[in-house]
Amino acid sequence: MNLILLLLFCLITQQQLFSQVTISYYPLQSILSISTNTNKLFFADFKLETNTFISNLNMEFSPKINFKSLDNVNYYTGIGISINPVNSYADLPITNGYFIDFGIRAKPFDKLRNLQLVFEISPYINKDCSGGNLRTRLGLSWNFTNESSKSSPPE
Repeated sequence: MNLILLLLFCLITQQQLFSQVTISYYPLQSILSISTNTNKLFFADFKLETNTFISNLNMEFSPKINFKSLDNVNYYTGIGISINPVNSYADLPITNGYFIDFGIRAKPFDKLRNLQLVFEISPYINKDCSGGNLRTRLGLSWNFTNESSKSSPPE
């Protein structure tokens, strides 16, 4: 009986946790992103480069803020860090660099409010501040939340 209650608790908890997740894919850059609920004022974002060698396992972490939210679009920004944890095995620094994201999450379909088109501009600088680039990303997102959980950021 305890095992059944434990499994039931895990299923209920998993549903609540999963309902706060947004999954994005940027096909041109081969990047997979997992975020907390992107409709909230503050959210966290984790990006992982896919389609690469294990020794080039680049990841990005960043907190973000929706600074303007309209009915069909959110404008956000955030700062973050790029790391490669596999570098430690080669006695290389784990930190790759730092970045600032400026993005738009458009919700173009009224019947599919959880589907989002994402565009980001992201200035990036390496950890030594000796070089960098201006990155752009275009992708699709699915926000696993219902619209009633939306909190309104400032206009």
